[in-house]
Amino acid sequence: MALPSQIDPRKLALQGTRLEGQIDASNLTRLSSSVADIRGSVNASIAFEIDESRQPIVRGTLSVNVDVICQRCLDPMAKDLQAQFALQVIWSEDQIANVAPNYEPWIVVDKTADLIPVIEDELLLALPIVNYHKPGDCTGDALQQNEAVKEEEAIADNPFSVLQQLKK
Repeated sequence: MALPSQIDPRKLALQGTRLEGQIDASNLTRLSSSVADIRGSVNASIAFEIDESRQPIVRGTLSVNVDVICQRCLDPMAKDLQAQFALQVIWSEDQIANVAPNYEPWIVVDKTADLIPVIEDELLLALPIVNYHKPGDCTGDALQQNEAVKEEEAIADNPFSVLQQLKK
């Protein structure tokens, strides 16, 4: 089932609603520009609730398979992105100081809000800073081994190595 884009998070929190479904990759333009490819849809499970201080809270888990570029060999590699988030719905930036430390603020000025940017933000934060294949799986490993051999040869051909022997 596809998740709705426009929601009323405060009303859903009062009702204690849980949304589970998928989001089509074509709706995630910022994520698609940050990865090589998005494989399939984003699976999402989002719970809306009221916490002990009577504030609307949104908790969720997200998962999606993407292809990212290995920084060593520049070949695509599969990556499973998993994200968990906990947000407190507030009306304005003035209320950010009142957000509990275990929640991130979600500013919803109007009655309804767009859920897609929130999900996309959380997935972007879940992306690793640098992507590498596992050792042995990367075609760039051969280049690194060749460079190490060249460095060893350069040390052996060093004209000052004779002086080092005299020093001993």
